[in-house]
Amino acid sequence: MKTEIKTEKKKNKVMLRQGVRKEVLGLMLLLPALASILLFKYFPIVLGVFETFFKMNIVKLPGEFIGFDNYIRAFTDKQFLGAFLHNAKAFCYSLCMNFWVPIVLAMLVDEARRGKTIFRLLYFIPACAPSIAMTVLWKFFWQPDYGLANYILSIFGIPGQMWLNSESWVYFCIYFPHLVISGGMNLVIYLAALQDVPGELYEAALVDGVGIFNRIRYITIPCIKHIIILMLTLSIINAFNLMENIMILTGGGPSNSTQTMLLYAYQQGVNSMDYSYAMTMTTIIFIVTMTLTVVFNKVTREKD
Repeated sequence: MKTEIKTEKKKNKVMLRQGVRKEVLGLMLLLPALASILLFKYFPIVLGVFETFFKMNIVKLPGEFIGFDNYIRAFTDKQFLGAFLHNAKAFCYSLCMNFWVPIVLAMLVDEARRGKTIFRLLYFIPACAPSIAMTVLWKFFWQPDYGLANYILSIFGIPGQMWLNSESWVYFCIYFPHLVISGGMNLVIYLAALQDVPGELYEAALVDGVGIFNRIRYITIPCIKHIIILMLTLSIINAFNLMENIMILTGGGPSNSTQTMLLYAYQQGVNSMDYSYAMTMTTIIFIVTMTLTVVFNKVTREKD
């Protein structure tokens, strides 16, 4: 009996040592990736936040300590506050034009009996192209003098528009291309989520004579609700980090009507070389985006 107990203890010790070794090995394998993330991501963020309390002097870093002056300046800067409203407007356009369309298309494709693979492939191909290159092509599409958009209107006898040079049309012109540029990826994500919806629910609904709209309302949407919430969260983050497309299409015009917070911060840092103020604005953008994301996720979880 004692021999069996000793043998069991030895086995437990061996298993414990093997478990510890595996954990140590796992940590050692993760260490390079963790170190690179800390060094190249989190350290610059902390350093950037630290520099917001200084008036940066490149020759003599970090510069003159000025406390919260940069933050006071940002919250009293009418152009920066206006840029915040432009970001909010951009989110509304994104929600109306680019958020629901892929969901509806995914549901229609999922309901289709034939041609599902072909349509999915054709809609996804543009998403494989570089987004910057696609945006440049769309800039030529909206050109008022020789662009394809006004040419199509002229065929039907409709007068041409200024498009990107018009404050009334500019946001439409910015977000319409996203139906092609990023819509394909969103469509594939929603289609993947729809594959996890239990087929028995649809079969039972068909037996009970439930129509397609009620099936979508009471079966499809509740089953893919978490994916919808995730994509909406990403839409919030993308809307408040909007810069590259605006820079290519309008440069913030016309009359600064599309100047976003991140674009304004970039212009202050690169053009005016006011680096500490630029980092202050990016810090505010980070805090605003994180706060909105956390609040949104908390509200949606409470509703669940």
